[in-house]
Amino acid sequence: MRPPLSRDIMGGMKKGKETKLSYEIAKVMLLLSASGMLFMPLSACSKDESIATPPLADDGGKYPGERSSVNWDDVVAPTYVAQTPESMELHDFDLSYFVGISDILNAYYVYDDPTQFYTNWPSEGLYYPTEADYTIASDSYRDCIEYLKGFDRTQLTDEDLRLLDDMIFDFSCREEVYKYYYYLPQFFPRGGIQVTYPLLTSLIQFTSKSDVERYFLILEDYGDYFAKAVETEKSRSAMGIGWGDEHLDQIIADCQTILDNKATGFMKTTFESRLGALHLSQQETEDYLARNQELLDTVVYPAFEMMVTELTALKGTGSDSVYLASTPEGKAFYEAYFRMNAGVDLSVDECTRILQDKIDAIYAEYEPRWVTRGSYFTFGDMEFQEAWDWCERFTRDHFPEILNNEVSVYEVPKDFSDSMQPATYYVSPIDKFTKHSVWVNTGLVEDDLYDMFTLISHEMYPGHLYQHQYQAENLNNYYQAFAASLPYAEGWAQYSEWIMIHYAPFDQEMAENAWMGQTLYSTLIAARLSIGIEYEGWSYSDCLAYIEKYDQDDTVMQDYWTHITSSQCYAVEYAMGYIFTEQILDHALEELDGKVAPEEIYKAYLDLGCAPFEVLEKYMNEYIDENK
Repeated sequence: MRPPLSRDIMGGMKKGKETKLSYEIAKVMLLLSASGMLFMPLSACSKDESIATPPLADDGGKYPGERSSVNWDDVVAPTYVAQTPESMELHDFDLSYFVGISDILNAYYVYDDPTQFYTNWPSEGLYYPTEADYTIASDSYRDCIEYLKGFDRTQLTDEDLRLLDDMIFDFSCREEVYKYYYYLPQFFPRGGIQVTYPLLTSLIQFTSKSDVERYFLILEDYGDYFAKAVETEKSRSAMGIGWGDEHLDQIIADCQTILDNKATGFMKTTFESRLGALHLSQQETEDYLARNQELLDTVVYPAFEMMVTELTALKGTGSDSVYLASTPEGKAFYEAYFRMNAGVDLSVDECTRILQDKIDAIYAEYEPRWVTRGSYFTFGDMEFQEAWDWCERFTRDHFPEILNNEVSVYEVPKDFSDSMQPATYYVSPIDKFTKHSVWVNTGLVEDDLYDMFTLISHEMYPGHLYQHQYQAENLNNYYQAFAASLPYAEGWAQYSEWIMIHYAPFDQEMAENAWMGQTLYSTLIAARLSIGIEYEGWSYSDCLAYIEKYDQDDTVMQDYWTHITSSQCYAVEYAMGYIFTEQILDHALEELDGKVAPEEIYKAYLDLGCAPFEVLEKYMNEYIDENK
């Protein structure tokens, strides 16, 4: 059993000489990523001897006392020499935030080896977060904010200040969002835990027999974990905010797919192939195969059978409305969740006006081009490896160098192509930032609407993978690299596509027209419809009337409706992230045209790290003034 969490999360969190941030890191609270993967710890500081003590920032010999330089052994990590006691304390907090994890599955994706990052392997295979956990997390973030606001800003460097502002913004978003446990579902019709957890489990690589034993602990917890998830969905339905029948059907279909492929499914076949790396004896191999099959038959498959039965019984009890803001507390939740996904301190209405202005400007400029040049969704393409080689080579030639890395590309089983994004980049382990994972949904990317060139530009070079590794190598803190917000990350990845389009070995005019068409219809209009549906209460006919102004019909609207109502704040992080990233970078490019090369401007932006867009704009404007 997981030990109870102390409500005294940060030991009082009061800034001052009497109360310092505790360095004994206790069991952790978990955050939820969009994919359904439980990710990133918020450290609770009641003492737990099972968690190793994290190192302290190096004071460069300036401040006598117990603090000393860190021996990182084999851990590749940013080096930092604190300039002031305030800076030193901030960086100790930054590091302590990432120490500890709740369960084994998450540990495999947060760390390359937890024991190399002051954390032991958890004893629990899967841990399901409770309503109490979310309440504790919300309270913890509030306390952390008060603690961080107590720092003397005059004693911090500019990079320290960006770190501080980034944390305060993110924590304030999470403090509010985590008040609404039942508005944060675990099951999703697209990318929910019923798909992502089996996939993540099946990708765990075995480097020792201990890995296999830990893998078995994960499988053993499938029954209890998913039973709790079903109970949460029952509560959501009882509150009138559960998934409606159409969406339940998709979740149920995912579970049924697992059951229909017991003999040949990936949870069975990948296990055998992964064992091959251990060079076991025939008897050891047979014993492990038998144990895996036993757990599939007695725990995993029964869990999915239970989900099919229980979720089917919920049909007719969920919400027929997707108007989130009309539900109890739904408006407050949406506004907080929207702010997190927009990356700015602007209201939903203010962001909506900015979004609509961008939609209208693009349509006015590009619609005549689309009419003249024909299809705006096609401009040529490459094979996956060819696009990867081309984009990586170009990025290495035109962007700052990064260390050599290893990239594992996994295919989403085609049976789940309707349940997953076209591609997904997973942030590298904290203790090995050169190790990357990318999922490719081959069932979707084979469609003509998706092209490998922009996919690689977005997910890998110079998009997510490059941005993440560059910042992990060059920033002097962990938070800005490993807890990067969705709007910041997706904004850079979208803008990376735009950069690369102008160097692509295709017809340039056609490529630009095509990319802008994809951005308008797949991202910007989709985000506007999402706001309309969830926040403003638009009906299907309202949405259809809206898209008809942009030359779209009911067939397209059906696809929009299915995707948008299967998610929360659908496409908002992409749309608002791109708009604000473009505003900042295009302004710098215009002001420094002929004075600073574009590549240097991109580097200056990346060097700022992740932060709210208002903060990034402030520092980029200072960069412009310095270089005019």
